[in-house]
Amino acid sequence: MFTASHPCYANVVMDYLDPGSRMVSHRLYRENCWQTEQGVYVKDLRVLSNRNLSEIVLVDNAAYSYFFQLENGIPIIPYYEGKNDYELKHLLEYLLQLADCKDVREFNRRHFKLERYLAYSNPEDLVKELYGEWVTDKINRAN
Repeated sequence: MFTASHPCYANVVMDYLDPGSRMVSHRLYRENCWQTEQGVYVKDLRVLSNRNLSEIVLVDNAAYSYFFQLENGIPIIPYYEGKNDYELKHLLEYLLQLADCKDVREFNRRHFKLERYLAYSNPEDLVKELYGEWVTDKINRAN
């Protein structure tokens, strides 16, 4: 588990979610992140020097948090909707697909195309490129 949170907060959450640390054996916190001049915390997987990056994913609702290893990132929508929130269900389905991958980065690259994000200064143009005009129109109508 790699979080930009402080250990005092993250440990309470993780102890509740995984009592006895049966599923998560290691925890990394804010002090393990790289901090930008603007105060943003970025998770740099190079701190895991004894791990193979082809087997590691970073799930985060802030894409900047996995900027150094973009292909290891799995973007997720923030949790707000209570019983109407299906994001974790979709994440589980995605993770199950990753289980048989030799290199999660290749699967993520094909699925998310996150490297394309770097070529755009305007998010609207990126959304058009990735998903087509109809998505942009739908977003504009919703706002």
